[in-house]
Parts: sequence; C-alpha cells; structure tokens
Amino acid sequence: MNKSIKIKIAIIKFLLKATSIISPKICAGFAFRLFITPFRKPYPYKSPIFEKGEIISMHLNGFELKGYRWNFDAKKKILIAHGFESRAYNFHRYVDELVEKGYAVYAMDAKAHGDSEGKTITLPEYIAMFEELEKRYGVFDGYISHSFGGIAVCLYEEQNNHPLSKIVLIAPATETQTAIRMFCKFFGLSEKIRLAMHDYIKQRSGKNINYYSIKRVMKKIKNEILWIHDVDDDITPIQDVQELIDENPKNIKFKITKGLGHRKIYKDQETLFDTVNFL
Repeated sequence: MNKSIKIKIAIIKFLLKATSIISPKICAGFAFRLFITPFRKPYPYKSPIFEKGEIISMHLNGFELKGYRWNFDAKKKILIAHGFESRAYNFHRYVDELVEKGYAVYAMDAKAHGDSEGKTITLPEYIAMFEELEKRYGVFDGYISHSFGGIAVCLYEEQNNHPLSKIVLIAPATETQTAIRMFCKFFGLSEKIRLAMHDYIKQRSGKNINYYSIKRVMKKIKNEILWIHDVDDDITPIQDVQELIDENPKNIKFKITKGLGHRKIYKDQETLFDTVNFL
C-alpha cells in the first residue's frame, strides 16, 4: 500500500469517526457510500481476444454500460460477471477457451467498473444489468461469476428463474453482512455504526441485510452449480460457505482449494479447466 493510499484511508477514518460522534445515522449513510464505491482500479491489460470481440453498450438508469460479445449467433450463450473492483478484461482466459469451443460469450463491465460509467454500484444495479442483457439477447445458458458477481448472479436467478442455466461461482461474496462487518473492522467503526448500516440498507432497499445472502438464495434455486472456494480466502471467508458444504445440496458441486486466496483463484489454470468442463 503506497503512501498516498495510506493518507487517503487515514482521512476517511477520521471523517467516519467524527461523523459517528455527530450522528450514527449520517455516518451510516456516509459509510455505505464508501462501501459501494470501487477505489482499486485493476491494471487495464487488454488481451488480443478483446480486439476480436464486438463492443456492446446499453444505457441503464442514466449510465452507459459497456462490454463485449463473441460468436453472437452461436447456439449457447455464456455471461461472465466480474467481482467488485474488477472488470471484463480480467477474464480473458475464459473468453479464449469458450470462444474456441464455439460458445457465444458476453462480458460486461458493471457500473462504476472498467469502461462503464458511474461512481458506485449496488446489487440491484448489477442485477438490473443482467435483466437488460436478457431482454436484448435472450436467456443465458451459463454464468461464470467471481466474488460480487457471484451473489449478483444468484439473486438475479432467484428473481428470474432459469433453472436450466448452469452457474459457476468462484469465491462468491456469500454473505453481505460479513462484507459489512469486515468493512467496519477495517475502518474502525463501532458495532452501533455497523447496525446503523444495516438499518440504512433496509430503508434504502426495503430488504433486511439477510436478504442479500447466497445461503438464503440456495434454498430456492435449482440450477446446477459449480462452487469453487479457497480456504485461505480473506475477502469471502470459507466459514460463510461451510454450512452449505455440510448440507451438500444435490445441485451444487463444491471444489475447495488451498493457497489461492480470493483473487488468484479465478486466474488459476485448474479453475479455468474445471469451469469450462462444467459448462
């Protein structure tokens, strides 16, 4: 972490602490805004496969979202959903493999990511993008998702019910309340502020924090799922998944890795092989 980032974090911590003293409710709103704002910008490496893709775009709620598609007239379509502070470019290996095998592949930069417009993103906004893509291009036969993209795909599937679509979850953000707890710990926010953030989310969305949970969704969706997770993941901890692993649902195939953490896991060659083979 470089010096400028450390200074920025220190300033944010000071402002959050000062705001929490004045008003926990105002602090919760400020904290939530930070929570949904991607700050880390991935290195914009553009694989040659993206030069061969067709650029697609859509306007959604006042923002232009951009992405790519390949083999658009193929019989089966796959959608790639990247994680928070990521972008479509990061999944070039998956695009290469699937295009070579004759699939139609769609990869979008979510709002506030990559080449898409916006400063913040919420789960409902990510889901709305999937719904617009479906309206334009039809139901997808499969999804490849990582982290934040994983929980977005699961909630989307719950709402739209396409049980024949296969889903690959790579280190998905299983529990939103875990993400908020880790966010509050990082910024030194109290339990009172954490609960105030829960209240703020309910007021804003009409849903309790427990609604934004893959574990909750898994009781409802029947899709065939490949779930790949690493025991050393410090962003989406394996503990959030353990209950589901123990239950061993018939429609979920778990693969547990070690030593890959949260970001190396989707770049791993074996993860790529298992994903493409599953689809």
